[in-house]
Amino acid sequence: MSVCLRPAVPSDLPALGRVAYTTGFFGDSAACYFPDQRLFALLWVWPYLHGGGGPGCRVAEDERGQLLGYVLGASQPGRYRAALAQAAALGLLASVGGEVRRPLACGGHLLRLGHFAGPHASEEVYPAHLHLNLLPAARGLGLGRTLLTAHLEALRAAEVPGVQLSTTAENVAALRLYRRCGFEVLARQQTDLWQPWLGRPTEQLTLGLRL
Repeated sequence: MSVCLRPAVPSDLPALGRVAYTTGFFGDSAACYFPDQRLFALLWVWPYLHGGGGPGCRVAEDERGQLLGYVLGASQPGRYRAALAQAAALGLLASVGGEVRRPLACGGHLLRLGHFAGPHASEEVYPAHLHLNLLPAARGLGLGRTLLTAHLEALRAAEVPGVQLSTTAENVAALRLYRRCGFEVLARQQTDLWQPWLGRPTEQLTLGLRL
């Protein structure tokens, strides 16, 4: 398979949103806990494409131009939070306007996110954060490492001092990749956030890398 990387642009939102939603539950679909794909993309992808994204946001495409995966991130927490607030306002308007599928179920998960907030590392030491997602067909080909390496190189070129990410102990393959690239576990916490769908608690992890 021939793969190329390019910068993520706002017009990628629908395709990026599909990948994010398809992989949003430990590599599987987020549909089990978040019924609306459009709102999911708005909250978890849109901010990085509209003022909140930092250097190194990349998409991976095959020879037909089909999106296989991406790495998105922010290096300035204040700018990211401002973009996220805009996305939340747009999501609220869409919900009030009847454009969101099962808004109460979506809102219930967002409330759980607030109630079971995970640990974070210092933004002074690790101001950047990232998300990396691949479609199932693109896994096991080394593409995750290619995307991650390109992103980290862009952060270093921009003189960003450190990057952090949040994941869980369920993401075994992702944890293996991050550790191979030098990330260390900075904090861990048992959480009931995913218990309704996993049937048990899991461990929320914050990983970080000094650049």
